[in-house]
Amino acid sequence: MTEMKSTGNNAPATPGDLQPSSAGIPVEPVKSPGTAAAGPGKIPEMVDEKNPVVTHDSQAQLEAKASSIPGKQIRAARPPRMAWAILTVIFLLLVVAVFFIGRPRQKSDTKGRQAVMSSQEEKPSAVDYTSVMSKSLLTQAPKYSEIILTDDIFAGQAPRLFKTDGPVISQDSDPQLAALAEAFKNRLEMAQGSQWIVRGTMRTRVIKGAFFGFTVNAIERTEDQKAAFSEITIMTPKRGIIKTVNHILASVKETDFPRFGNEIQAAGLDFFMLPAPADEKTVRMQLRPTRFSGKPIAGELLITGKSVGKIMLGMPIAGMEKLFIESHIVLKRKILVKDTYFDVYKILDKSNEPLFYVYENKGRIWGISLISDIFKTEKGIGIGSSLGLMRISYPFIKLGYSEKMTPVVQLEGVAGLFIIQGDGINFSKKVFPNENRVISILAGESPEFE
Repeated sequence: MTEMKSTGNNAPATPGDLQPSSAGIPVEPVKSPGTAAAGPGKIPEMVDEKNPVVTHDSQAQLEAKASSIPGKQIRAARPPRMAWAILTVIFLLLVVAVFFIGRPRQKSDTKGRQAVMSSQEEKPSAVDYTSVMSKSLLTQAPKYSEIILTDDIFAGQAPRLFKTDGPVISQDSDPQLAALAEAFKNRLEMAQGSQWIVRGTMRTRVIKGAFFGFTVNAIERTEDQKAAFSEITIMTPKRGIIKTVNHILASVKETDFPRFGNEIQAAGLDFFMLPAPADEKTVRMQLRPTRFSGKPIAGELLITGKSVGKIMLGMPIAGMEKLFIESHIVLKRKILVKDTYFDVYKILDKSNEPLFYVYENKGRIWGISLISDIFKTEKGIGIGSSLGLMRISYPFIKLGYSEKMTPVVQLEGVAGLFIIQGDGINFSKKVFPNENRVISILAGESPEFE
């Protein structure tokens, strides 16, 4: 029988040697982790440490090895060197992370981060475009829907009363005449304003002037912010006089209710009683213009639904040039709006006074922007007209704004935008100063208006 030899302590076994186990079963020799076993006549090959080939002993093999080597303790199997290296690197990374997280941020770093954020908001990328737009929408001024303004506030109001010593004309007509007198006062004040005289706690408001041929003289006095006295005198175009004191008809001269009504209609006004409940203690009378009180507007200067004078929206540009080439100065230029060029024609009169701009789109008139005050609507509204005058002339007007919060007014029957001054206008509180005036008028479309 071949004699079994044990290898020296921790010495590599020679090729073909086997280690005995307690059961007498041969066990494969333990290979060094740094070398690979070589065949007969071959030099052992070096093993890559990055992928070491390691053969682990089973528990039975360890017990057999311990029994064959007396006096030796069983040593715990050591982990490979690569595992120790990985654990060491992970530990060092954790230490570095804890150090930087706990470290206080410096001011310079904060400023740098703020600068980066600012530059991203100014030049958003495709990735953060949506988030930047959301922030922008949240910081913009709040949006309001278009507001319809009516002339209801101009209606005159009077109590259903008459003089203590009896009605001047009748119980029905006296309150109506008194309400009409106040309606004239309200319309005139809206058109031209009023004057205040203050003496201590006494405040007096004076309203004087003419409205559609009717002369109005009104005084309203308050003391300690309480109504103290009011008097309105109306002189008709035919010299009739109506006077009220504290909103009650006081006297009538050279006129009566039918004659007063006929003069109102002859002047280009209409009047009617506003509906009210049967138990209402006041009478409300509305006074409304039906036509322009001044000279009729010439056809070549009239702003209508879709035209300004002889120029119609949608007509060929060539036709427009023929109309003005001899009587006016026509200048053509190009404007660049959002990467698109548009042809714009500036029309001036023979004295070099600019009148309006014409915007072209596909060879036709796309829009007309007026800059001269000689053009007006049928009711006399043009550049320089006040918001109060527009409200008097048109019973319903629509007040809105452009994308840049420029206030604009739309008039019934006129297809155009009347751009007005924005001073003092507050959409949320519905504050619209009547003295704000029209600064430009746009009929149709304009690439420059936002």
